Amino acid sequence: MIITNKPSFLLIGISLGAGLIFIVGNILLNKQNYLKNEIPNTVENVETQEQDNIQEKILNQITQVNNISSLNLIFADLKEVNLIGINFNNMYLSGVELSGANLTDAQLIGVDLSEANLRNAKLVNAQLLSANLNSIKLTGANLNNANLKDANLSTAELNHACLINAILINANLSDAKLLNANLTNAQLHKAYLWNANLNNAQLVNADLTSAYMNNVKLNNANLTRANLKHAQLCTAKLKDANLESVNLNNAQLDNANLKNANLSEACLEKANLQNSNLENVNLYNADLRKANLTNTNLTHAKVENSRFGDNIGISDDVKLYLKRQGAIFEHE
Repeated sequence: MIITNKPSFLLIGISLGAGLIFIVGNILLNKQNYLKNEIPNTVENVETQEQDNIQEKILNQITQVNNISSLNLIFADLKEVNLIGINFNNMYLSGVELSGANLTDAQLIGVDLSEANLRNAKLVNAQLLSANLNSIKLTGANLNNANLKDANLSTAELNHACLINAILINANLSDAKLLNANLTNAQLHKAYLWNANLNNAQLVNADLTSAYMNNVKLNNANLTRANLKHAQLCTAKLKDANLESVNLNNAQLDNANLKNANLSEACLEKANLQNSNLENVNLYNADLRKANLTNTNLTHAKVENSRFGDNIGISDDVKLYLKRQGAIFEHE
């Protein structure tokens, strides 16, 4: 009897051993999964907490220090912080992270924010006179009523930025990107916009008198009632642009491309349109007296009620063609 029962005990032992191995295996597997899933989250939470602590320390320094200019905030991370009314005048903040930050009413005169990230930041009424904003990232930022007189914004990214009523007198915006930007009522007197990209931008009622805009891109831009008197627009791209009622008196538009643009009611008196492309342009009731039309392409231009007279470079054949299209030549 003892001999015949040995196999049963053996089978029971094997079964118990296998079960124990299975249980231990599950425990180890669950532990491994826990370590895999929970530890990274814990590390991430710790890193986030550490970042929050760093931001809090920086903000405490900013609010408590007497001489704020002594702070070193280069490449600091101040993402989405509230800095309303802060005074950063003449500070060196190159490369600082301020995306989504609120800098409403901030004093930033003479500040160096070159290469800083201020995407979607709020800078309403901010004072940025003579600031160095070279290569700054301001995509989607709100700069309504901001004062950027004499500021350096060369190669800046301002796509979709809002600059309504902004002051940009004598500002340097050469090679800047302002696609879909809103510059309604902005003051850009003598601003530098060489090679700037303002395609689809809003510049309604903007003051661009004596602005330097050679090779600027303004395709499909809205410049209704803008003042461009004495502006430099050589080789400018203005295809499909809305230039209704603009003032281009004495403007330099030689070699510019204005194909399909709307120039109805526009003032182009004494403008230089030499070698420019005005194909299919709407010039209804426009003033082109004393304009230089040497080699100007006026193919299919709508010139009804537009005024000409004392023009340079216009042939008798072109004059006859324009008259037949409804143009008015004064003193003839």
